[in-house]
Amino acid sequence: MRIAKRLNQAQTMLVTAGRESSSAEWLLMHVLQVDRTGLLVRLSDELEPEQDLLFSEYLLAHLNGVPVQHLIGYQPFYGRDFRVSPAVLIPRPETEELIEFVTGRLQGEAFQPGEIVDIGTGSGAICLTLALELGQPVTTVDISADAIVVAKENQQRLGGDVTFLEGDLLAPLADQSVRVLVSNPPYIEEDELLSDVVFDHEPHLALFGGKDGLVFYRRLIEDSIRVLRDDFRLIAFEIGHNQGQEVQMMLKKRYPTVETGILKDINGKDRIVYAERKDCTE
Repeated sequence: MRIAKRLNQAQTMLVTAGRESSSAEWLLMHVLQVDRTGLLVRLSDELEPEQDLLFSEYLLAHLNGVPVQHLIGYQPFYGRDFRVSPAVLIPRPETEELIEFVTGRLQGEAFQPGEIVDIGTGSGAICLTLALELGQPVTTVDISADAIVVAKENQQRLGGDVTFLEGDLLAPLADQSVRVLVSNPPYIEEDELLSDVVFDHEPHLALFGGKDGLVFYRRLIEDSIRVLRDDFRLIAFEIGHNQGQEVQMMLKKRYPTVETGILKDINGKDRIVYAERKDCTE
């Protein structure tokens, strides 16, 4: 069977099952070991029987709920491929906007080891990308040893001056040591309905933030007063679309003299809450 016909069949199956049709391309590219351009130029080729069998196995697994990223083993993020597994949250495109904001604010500034901290290592998408884009050392913390293993594997492939600490949120960090605090903590409300692809295959530890989704923001902001230096530069959190006002008010209450704000993502939804001290950059 020609690749174009097989791809069309797979896309129809996915749409009928309520999945994204684009998943068929990702799976087929993985089977053929080509990028999207390579796939397009081969659409008129015949699919080899063993390739068709492997593609069918992947397709069935995804129809049964296994994320495409777990099947192909990686997720693109900010121009790099990050290895993922069931031990870590699959990086989302929206988080690239957190990277864009933080690097835009800090570009050209110099920091000492331990001053830039990412809480919630996961795959290493945030900490490694910040380290590589800024050319600065980054420290990251995760409570999951399995997640740190995945992140270190990504560091070995991609590079980045990152120090990994295992622990609960800010607990491993020294008092008055941090100038930049970045996090995409678990923020999904405990009774929110998720797709089976997410609920059954991604770590709940990285998804759910208590009854109202705000548990980890409260803890981070409450303990931040201990670890942040008096001349801290920036706090930046990714948030759920309905959490901006509450998280901003928490930051305003804790740090009334610094600028706070809410930024929307490309879809017009609240996505980032920040607290920024600008006087220390002048």
